[in-house]
Amino acid sequence: MTESPKITIDDVEYNYDDLTEKQKNIIGNMRYAANKISELNMDLSQYEAAMITYKLMLEKEANATSKNNS
Repeated sequence: MTESPKITIDDVEYNYDDLTEKQKNIIGNMRYAANKISELNMDLSQYEAAMITYKLMLEKEANATSKNNS
């Protein structure tokens, strides 16, 4: 016999199978939100890295332009 998965909330452990459908739905929504937050944090990191790259590209271009105008 398979044991019911455990859910821990604020250091209290619950058997997943003992939860109501509404509670299970809420947990599903919490998992979805946590996954979206993780995805958005990854997107943010990628955009921050892109901004650093664009800044470096702009500095390089500006330096090349000023050397050509000297």
